Amino acid sequence: MFMIEGRKAQCITVDGQELIIFSSNDYFGFSHHPDVLKASAEAAERFGCGTGGAPGTSGTTAIHRQLADNIARFKHRDLAIIFSSGYAANVGLHQSLANDDTIFFSDEKNHPSAADGLKLSGCDKRVFKHRDYDHLEGLLKKDSHTRKAVTTCSVFTLDGAICDLDRLARLKEKYGFILIIDEAHATGCLGKTGRGLEEHYNLTGITDYIMGTFSKALGSQGGFITYSKDADKLLSKPLRPFEYSTSIAAPAAAASLKALQILESNVELIVKMKANIKMIYDYLNANGFQLNTSGKHIVNVYFESHKKTMQVVEGLHRNGYFVVPINLDGRWGLRLTAMAVHTDKQIHDFCNKLSGMETFNK
Repeated sequence: MFMIEGRKAQCITVDGQELIIFSSNDYFGFSHHPDVLKASAEAAERFGCGTGGAPGTSGTTAIHRQLADNIARFKHRDLAIIFSSGYAANVGLHQSLANDDTIFFSDEKNHPSAADGLKLSGCDKRVFKHRDYDHLEGLLKKDSHTRKAVTTCSVFTLDGAICDLDRLARLKEKYGFILIIDEAHATGCLGKTGRGLEEHYNLTGITDYIMGTFSKALGSQGGFITYSKDADKLLSKPLRPFEYSTSIAAPAAAASLKALQILESNVELIVKMKANIKMIYDYLNANGFQLNTSGKHIVNVYFESHKKTMQVVEGLHRNGYFVVPINLDGRWGLRLTAMAVHTDKQIHDFCNKLSGMETFNK
């Protein structure tokens, strides 16, 4: 594990060496945007570095309320709740939806936070094959529970694959299930204005609960769930990770709020981020690398073994680049992302270095 000694947008310092990150979830570089830093610093002056309490005690500031209102509006929903992390939001939502006649249907590649939420819910569950909606329908047909819930990522963390919301919408109409989508890697990155999977498919409102995080595209910390007033009636238990966790600090909430405001008024940031990752994908694809097929904002580059992968990781590190190794279904490789703040030269130099390494295996 690397210890980062300093960081500024796409650049970090490790062991005194400056490296350019190509595996960060900070897709727009908001964690170091000057206006975001200013908003965070002003909130620290006004409210301090911590809230000192859970949301129901001393943990809710005016900034928390505004952030909840803005993320709900951004997602075209009535209500939003802010959690200490996306992990806590996912766990809390699945627990709160549970009752004696609820069954969950979960994509096998869902984030561990969803899996843990299902375990803690105590409900029956069925796992369907990754993005295999025929398998899901077969499970739905055979089940006799009166209340069914389907839970899935919008963009899957490791392989960047995108959920087929068109197909899920048709299944939802046919079987009447509750739909939960995890937008951790979709918020800011999918759709023309970054509003996520529903915007990407032009199906706004089809989802009952949207879970997300402020710690990726928005560059800060914390998670959220957002939903309609009708969906609020389906929550049957307290949201324990919300009620019994200290709220995110006001500086983090202010940073998320400012980042969201910047994103809404600067759609060109989304265009730039998508163009940057396409540049990486197209270059590596043209040079014979084994890639995942999504070509979206997460690109996996596969190698023949763990040893080969680590040779590439270490070689890139020596040459000034920070990348993250992955093991997906027994296949080793790199998980690459682009940030809107990467320059064309940085991308070209990185791709050239990766392509020219002796450890590259076609």
